[in-house]
Amino acid sequence: MGRVNTAVMLHARSGLRLAEVAKAADLPRQIVASALNTLTKKGIVRRSRVGDYDVFSVDRRSPHFPAAYLTAIVDLPVAAALGSRRALACYLYGSLATPGAARAVSDVDLLVVGDFRDKAEVREALSPIGERLERRIDAFVLTPEQLDAGIWSDDAHIRAALAGVRIFGEV
Repeated sequence: MGRVNTAVMLHARSGLRLAEVAKAADLPRQIVASALNTLTKKGIVRRSRVGDYDVFSVDRRSPHFPAAYLTAIVDLPVAAALGSRRALACYLYGSLATPGAARAVSDVDLLVVGDFRDKAEVREALSPIGERLERRIDAFVLTPEQLDAGIWSDDAHIRAALAGVRIFGEV
């Protein structure tokens, strides 16, 4: 359910067919169909007919939208994508951190803190998430020491990132 919710809530395009949601969630169509039926019954997702296809989109008027949206953020598979890399914390910030504020061109701004030897490798590991959501991942990768120095110097970028939504870990 969580991966389907994340796919619908955070995808760059609204109005996705079942096959597109399944690809974005990286799940079999039968599982996605069941999850979409549940989300539709709860009023979180709208189903409409476009030509020969059912199309699913976020119902932003739903009273459950803000909670479902924030759950989608926390369910981003960042920890799984990073695997054995030593990630200590991850925050999503920018327009996607606020329910309803993102646009189709908004990227996924992530602050990733850890003991990384190769920051480019971290960014590469996160790129499949962006590909599935059709959004660019903009990873701000810091060591704990760099984060501490930025906090002490009151770095505006770090302050904004830490004010976002915590996906995992603590700083």
